[in-house]
Amino acid sequence: MEEVYSFIRNNIKQNSKIVIGVSGGPDSMALLFILKEFREKLNLNLICAHVNHNKRPESEKEKEDVKSFCEQNNIIFEYIKIENWGEDNFHNEARSARYNFFEELIKKYDANYLMTAHHADDLIETILMRIVRGSSLKGYSGFERKINK
Repeated sequence: MEEVYSFIRNNIKQNSKIVIGVSGGPDSMALLFILKEFREKLNLNLICAHVNHNKRPESEKEKEDVKSFCEQNNIIFEYIKIENWGEDNFHNEARSARYNFFEELIKKYDANYLMTAHHADDLIETILMRIVRGSSLKGYSGFERKINK
């Protein structure tokens, strides 16, 4: 956890606008909570970006829970629900839909950062998926942290 706090202290500038991808799961809710804790100290403007992939019965409840948290904590809540899926690989389509939505919000709010939360299992899953697809050695590395200053 200290690594997360240290990263924020050392890389997030005062008065920043941050779009945060929040699924409602423990990782993204923890990130949202942590950024909320830094909000006053760094004068942050937080924008919660929630995507309902419309694939599970729990999705509407998760949306309402995230929205409620945002309302209680004066955090901007933005939301899309994906109604139709194409014939492509679901994970590819879902990733594309999420990041298109994030990009729209970055432009709308003139945001400085986009933050998403991932844990070790996400990294392992990504690496295994890339191995199965025959990725190059660089592709096996999984996620990378990008900081555009």
